[in-house]
Amino acid sequence: MSSLDASLWDDFRTGNEQAFERIFLGYYEDLYGYGMRLSRDEELVKDAIQNLFQRLWQRRAQLGTVAVLKPYLFKALRHQIADELAAEQRRSKLSDDYEAEFQVQYSPEDFLIAQQLSAERQAELLLAINQLNNRQREALHLKFFDGFAYDRIADIMALHPQSVRNLVHQAITRLRQALPPLCLAGLSGQWLFVNKLEIINLLFC
Repeated sequence: MSSLDASLWDDFRTGNEQAFERIFLGYYEDLYGYGMRLSRDEELVKDAIQNLFQRLWQRRAQLGTVAVLKPYLFKALRHQIADELAAEQRRSKLSDDYEAEFQVQYSPEDFLIAQQLSAERQAELLLAINQLNNRQREALHLKFFDGFAYDRIADIMALHPQSVRNLVHQAITRLRQALPPLCLAGLSGQWLFVNKLEIINLLFC
């Protein structure tokens, strides 16, 4: 997939509008989902995605090579949303020294398909996840819902990979404490979370 991404990106950098459209359409849904984790302001998220792609197109000739597009675009969108939130803060005159602290939230829709859980158990899981701190929730989302490796998450969040591992470990530990009895499955040190639905199967025995 990385070779296809690299080829598509190179075509885009030369001004190929079809390649640009394929990138936009191919990643819009994922970017929108991630953006809505960072800000529940739907219009802000949509504007941020549009502004991001407009900026990418304008700067295409100056952009470097990219092997894997999804984490690159996630990182770029994270910066874009932070910039737009900061601009909102300045317009509101609340602060001229603003640093983004994303209020990452999970919703009941994330777990609707987990019909093996009672409504009460789903609510407990949702409450426990939303009680994690912002960085723990974001790292959890990028690792287990989007399937990124630790080094990719570190790049997106501008952290050291070990810091990301610590965040995920802390999140899992807090979930285990909040939702006994739990079991977590692992294989050769790698968590078996493949997508957002499997978090249910792996947390609950």
